[in-house]
Amino acid sequence: MAKLDDNKLRSIVESEIDDAIGYLETETTDERQQALEYYMREPYGNEVEGKSQIVTGEVAEVVDGALPQLMKVFTSSKDAVVFEAVNAGDEPIAEQATVYVNHIFYKDNNGFEIMHDWFKDALLQKVGVVKAYWNDETDTTTEKYYRLNDDELMMIMQDEEVEIVEQNTTIVQEAVFDEMTGMEVSPALSSHDVKVKRTRSKGKVAVENVPPEEFLISKRARTIGDSPFVAHRKMVTRSELIAMGYDEKTVMGLSTGDALEFSPERIARYTRGENPTDMDSNDESMQLVEYYECYLKTDYDNDGIAELRRVCYTNNEILHNEECDYIPFHSVCPIPIPHKFYGHSLADRAMDLQLIKSTITRQMLDNLYLTNNYRVGAVEGQVNLDDLLTSTAGGVIRMKNPNAIVPMTVQSNAAQSFPMLEYLDSVQAKRTGISDAQQGLDPNLLQNVTATAVSAMTTAAQGKLELVARIFADTGVSSLFKGILALVCKYQQKERIIKVNNKYVPMNPREWINEFNLTVNVGLGTGTKQEQLAVMQMILDKQEQIITQYGLSNPLVNLKQYRDTLARFVNMAGFKDDSQFLMDVTVEQAQQIAQQQAQAGQTNPQVEAAQAIAQVEREKAQLKAQTDQAKLELEKQQLELKTQREMLELQQKQIQFEKEMAIKEMELAQKAKADDDKTRISESKELINALDKIKNISTIQ
Repeated sequence: MAKLDDNKLRSIVESEIDDAIGYLETETTDERQQALEYYMREPYGNEVEGKSQIVTGEVAEVVDGALPQLMKVFTSSKDAVVFEAVNAGDEPIAEQATVYVNHIFYKDNNGFEIMHDWFKDALLQKVGVVKAYWNDETDTTTEKYYRLNDDELMMIMQDEEVEIVEQNTTIVQEAVFDEMTGMEVSPALSSHDVKVKRTRSKGKVAVENVPPEEFLISKRARTIGDSPFVAHRKMVTRSELIAMGYDEKTVMGLSTGDALEFSPERIARYTRGENPTDMDSNDESMQLVEYYECYLKTDYDNDGIAELRRVCYTNNEILHNEECDYIPFHSVCPIPIPHKFYGHSLADRAMDLQLIKSTITRQMLDNLYLTNNYRVGAVEGQVNLDDLLTSTAGGVIRMKNPNAIVPMTVQSNAAQSFPMLEYLDSVQAKRTGISDAQQGLDPNLLQNVTATAVSAMTTAAQGKLELVARIFADTGVSSLFKGILALVCKYQQKERIIKVNNKYVPMNPREWINEFNLTVNVGLGTGTKQEQLAVMQMILDKQEQIITQYGLSNPLVNLKQYRDTLARFVNMAGFKDDSQFLMDVTVEQAQQIAQQQAQAGQTNPQVEAAQAIAQVEREKAQLKAQTDQAKLELEKQQLELKTQREMLELQQKQIQFEKEMAIKEMELAQKAKADDDKTRISESKELINALDKIKNISTIQ
């Protein structure tokens, strides 16, 4: 069948790009820009000159408060995910896959930083996206060797990674021949100076964060997997395009673009002058071009069935087109909306509260300013206005009349504002799950409350975050690690040796190519660390009882399972490397030891040693848990004392403030009364004078 025409394919790609950008730039872009501005505590635009312009940080509080809890869930153990075998016989491959995939994520890539930025994008801007792909880079270096003999030169030439660029050969000694036989007695000796180019293949799985504004998806999509169109748009230099293998003449003829450089999210992320751009670079190779890496489903071969293709597009040009079977993007959303790709972020739940709290706080501060520096009324012509407008401590105000200045006191409204702010805090906690109680910092909840009640309140407050963690685990995180496993199985062609538990272990994913019957388990243990240790200790005790009573040949627990449980106990106690405490036990070794014990009819010394080690580790873990608990109780007590002291100081300041206000009101009242008395006395004197005048007039008559 005839393949799809290039013009038709270009038309399809352009249409999908336009629809995806239009879908993104409706409400989603504006809300993400606003969330970034609220997180950065940028002004709202309604500020009034001369009044308070404070911006509170509720969005930053909920995002930065949730992030540590989520990071703790996924990074506290040595393995972010664990592959579990489903079919019998897959256990060794599952263990190797677990070790190798976690090594790729944390060692080959900066896994902690990637996960941090991934989750933060989701909590702040609705959706976080990462891209995992096979990076087939080559590292080329130039090396020079001097005074090499023939054998050394031959060894270098046999290296497949080496290409000789320059060579200078000098004859050090001529060959010596026998005059009688003509045979060579001593070979010629040569010295070689060579310059070589060494090219090493650095193929590996690369994982990188994708800025939210650079990710495009079809408006018909619910998830990345079912989307008919997904794309990564980014600004790349002409030099980078040529390094990707594209034709230099075609690349140099592309026009530059800057639509992405001035997207609302990018403008909100960078302050003025920080937005990076090389649009005006005098070096043409460093000028930026808008580049789209698209993954779309289309019927390219005209067989009536759409297949997935990777199409690289820029400036009305299709630079690359190939069939593929893998979409490299993985997303997480903290509050998904069913049947829709873009859900809600924690920032969406806190932005209106931040605006309200900022407004109340501004009004409170404005009121405080007026209370401390109240306005006065002045009789025109009776007061020196320059003296009145100069507010200095102990300053003199010149006036002609003692009644020329009338103070206009402002009543404080702080007492009415604080309950409203507390109410908004409770609304924020209900919406997002982030509160002082969730972090164990609320002194009102910690006073006169039992440890069990505090634990129950903390657990209830963590429910929303645990749900977010579970959503992240079962969507983006599991998808990412499955994708990493698929990439190494497909593209890694050589065996690789990595260091695991102080041992160098060969990893050859080519042997796993048909072993995809694995599941991913992202650990989200229930209960506190002390509760988990208690449960693990109970499991260890039961396993020991079974082994002691029925021996190692019992049908419930073998020596390897016991060792793995003990290793998990060691890891939960805070030690990531259990190999320094326990030796590895294979299934074959466990079976052999069980058979030996059954034949001997007595307890194996290795089991007794393992039990002794287990007892020591349990005691060590119990001591550590008790120490942590005591430290936690001490910190709580210190926090309570500090809070009580601060509350007492605040009450004293409030009492002092009310006392000063009362004294001030009394002084003003006394002054007003004195002024009234003076006025009445003056009026009485005038009345007496008038009566005296009338009396004198009557006497004369």
